[in-house]
Amino acid sequence: MLQTRPLCAVCGAAAIGRNFDAMTCLSCKAFFRRNAYNEHLVFTCRITNSCEITSTTRRHCSACRLKKCFEQGMKKELIRSLNAINHATSAALNIRAQHRSTTMDLIPTNDSTLLSSDDWNLLSNIQKTYEQYCLQKFLESHQTIPLIPPIQPYRSRIKLQRLIDLRYKYTIIVASFIRRIFLFDGFQVLSDHHFQYVKASLQCITSVNTSELMRLHVLKFLPWEHDQLVLQSVLSEEFIQRAETILYKFQTLLPHDMIVLKSWVIILALSSRTLPLWRKDHYNSSDFDPYPMKLLLSQNYYLTLLWKYVMYRLGHNDTIIFLVRFIQNFLRRQILEADLFEMIQNRDDHAQLTPLTQVNLKI
Repeated sequence: MLQTRPLCAVCGAAAIGRNFDAMTCLSCKAFFRRNAYNEHLVFTCRITNSCEITSTTRRHCSACRLKKCFEQGMKKELIRSLNAINHATSAALNIRAQHRSTTMDLIPTNDSTLLSSDDWNLLSNIQKTYEQYCLQKFLESHQTIPLIPPIQPYRSRIKLQRLIDLRYKYTIIVASFIRRIFLFDGFQVLSDHHFQYVKASLQCITSVNTSELMRLHVLKFLPWEHDQLVLQSVLSEEFIQRAETILYKFQTLLPHDMIVLKSWVIILALSSRTLPLWRKDHYNSSDFDPYPMKLLLSQNYYLTLLWKYVMYRLGHNDTIIFLVRFIQNFLRRQILEADLFEMIQNRDDHAQLTPLTQVNLKI
């Protein structure tokens, strides 16, 4: 007798397993997790509150889809909170640290001599600068680009400009932080000309910084939590799910540390090719311009500082594991950026979303 794969109780697509107490596909699992606790966005059916939900129509009516999720027994109480994920991840790291062999540790964990007094002062200054020029700027930006858009009639909610504004909101605060870092003593040799190279990398590292905002609970939900309609009008559910997974992964790599992600933001901003090189029929010599050596030397300094700090925190083995996992996740983020660029190029909307792929920062 042939065994058939179970079907999603919500849309009828192939199920991946039991999620939130119901058999569902990956798409409906992600949809329920994003929207079950969403108290700020109330979905409204535009027809009769009885839309047929199938694998092809599930994106047509979020109200009826969420209603069917609950009717099929999905329980929002079973959604694991981010705090629970962080706690589980931290506990797993602690257990592994207690049982792992230490024969490969070249330098013992918690050896404070790894870092000089100048190193500790710089790490402290990075944290203070981040609070003033990133966190504070983020809170101030709510005045012009609020996290929760005002409630409007359904048709007028889908404003593509909102996506452009949100992208700008999360990019400008990274630029503010990096620009201030350039004023540190060790960066006195860098000029506005060097910052022009850095600006091209900022959009691709916003995910790292946004994860830090969420980890600090300055941002208490996903950046697009209250803009689902406009987001789903442009991007696929699979794309949105990938972006969400990347954000959570950055947070859970080292969830209780106050330094690491901030340092990564600086290091990646100083990288020569953080932004993916788009696929083109013809390339110009400017696509491969040599990167200023002063920026690379500054990056090397901060990368060495991060290495010593993580070695101090984790020891040799876990430092390597952490760095590999971080780089793997960031490479996934770069692929996502390239996919976004391709989606926008293939859209027939008279280039309304082109600004999403451009850097136009006024600092």
